[in-house]
Amino acid sequence: MSTQQSQTNDLRSQLASGDIVVAPGIYDHMSLLMAKQAGFSAVYASGYWGTASALGEPDVGIAGASDFLSIFGRFAQKAGVPVIADADTGFGSLTNLDRAVAAYQRAGIAAMQLEDQGFPKICGHVGRAESVATEEMQRRVRVAVEARGDGDMLVIARTDARRTEGLDAAIDRLHAYSAAGADILFLEAPQSEEEIAAAAAAVDKPLLLNAAHGGFTPILSPERYQELGVKLVIYPAGAPLSAAQAALQFYRNLASGNPNTEHSDMFDFKEMSRLLGMDDVVAFQDRHGAP
Repeated sequence: MSTQQSQTNDLRSQLASGDIVVAPGIYDHMSLLMAKQAGFSAVYASGYWGTASALGEPDVGIAGASDFLSIFGRFAQKAGVPVIADADTGFGSLTNLDRAVAAYQRAGIAAMQLEDQGFPKICGHVGRAESVATEEMQRRVRVAVEARGDGDMLVIARTDARRTEGLDAAIDRLHAYSAAGADILFLEAPQSEEEIAAAAAAVDKPLLLNAAHGGFTPILSPERYQELGVKLVIYPAGAPLSAAQAALQFYRNLASGNPNTEHSDMFDFKEMSRLLGMDDVVAFQDRHGAP
């Protein structure tokens, strides 16, 4: 069994359990290490934050398949838990999508997220994302399901239609994407607990919700989302926004002449070295008499 199949089976088992699956966002390898240390059983690789971290660019389709694979594929090799990875709108034509699915599987990614926007896409919690025709997104889903073959990577179908077409239309789209073969259904930007509950009750596949700090969806505890019927929740923005604030404060203190800003919230340097595997390197060198 390949790493990808093992991780996908793990994610399927989690989805089949009675508990909600909580996947925090990761955006670089240090955030991946932090999520692993905290004990999460799945992680989410966001296109918004992967693009921001690796390229310093906005989430408007600037990053392509090779960019995402170079970032997310390395995550999958190190995570040890299922990696759910963004794939925007499929990176162009249906042929591009077919090849991207195969590449995501080879990289060990457990679940691939596709959205129903046109190109250029935009973050669903920033601009007023426009969705393509339902039939076009159904074609994307069918191609992804066909392309995964025996790899069994889960296909997530996301709709951004809530803000432009309303909740009922967005739910109708999710039904259509389910019929096309999607394994998990993703409603982007519902704006109340009532909307979340209505969508969860209406769909016939596990519902994924995006708890994006600073976005349109209410940020709730995993337990509350589960009560509303959500099966998988991602928290993509909390860690990078927190890290950015801490980094900005350090840089401001340094610019004012104060580099000595160690405090209780600063991560321990020795612990970071341990997480990165420095202790193992030192032990290896000692065992072989290397300097």
